[in-house]
Amino acid sequence: MTSPPEPPAVLRMREVRDRALFDLDDGPVTPSNRAELKAVAHLLNVLLASMIVSSLQYEQHALLVRGPSHRPVAEFLYGCADRDRAGARLLATRIAQLGFTAGHDPRHLPAWSRITFQTFQDGDLTGIVTQDLVGARILIQSLQEAVRWVGADDPTTRRLLERLLEDKEAQAGELSAGLQNPERAHP
Repeated sequence: MTSPPEPPAVLRMREVRDRALFDLDDGPVTPSNRAELKAVAHLLNVLLASMIVSSLQYEQHALLVRGPSHRPVAEFLYGCADRDRAGARLLATRIAQLGFTAGHDPRHLPAWSRITFQTFQDGDLTGIVTQDLVGARILIQSLQEAVRWVGADDPTTRRLLERLLEDKEAQAGELSAGLQNPERAHP
């Protein structure tokens, strides 16, 4: 009877332990992470700024939607703002895990964000929904490119970006449906 094949070197107990003990100050970032961490942190900070600006825009737009018949639209926009803030927190957490500082400084948000904050007159529901759809589509494109760029070099960051992308695509789908009929009770 032959013995089972030897596991790859990266999975042998001693090698795994030795690699885990290397640079303990790096926290969850181990030597097997092949990403250029400074570049990944910069990318995540751009996405963080975009998510923060997007959340502020949703919040502002929700406040502009008035009238009892449009209350569901306002609630949807508040929900989008909350989801973007949650996404921003996840990005900031990942930036910290990689050993960098998340850029929350309001002075830098407009320069780093890919979303341009725009507000509207009260009641311009079509303008509001259109601008929010444009913002969602900008984030979708940015997240798609980020997923491709990170690739297999940092699987944890890639999975985070994929989750954020899925959420943004769902938001864009609902906004697009609302744009087809902006007077509907829910976008």
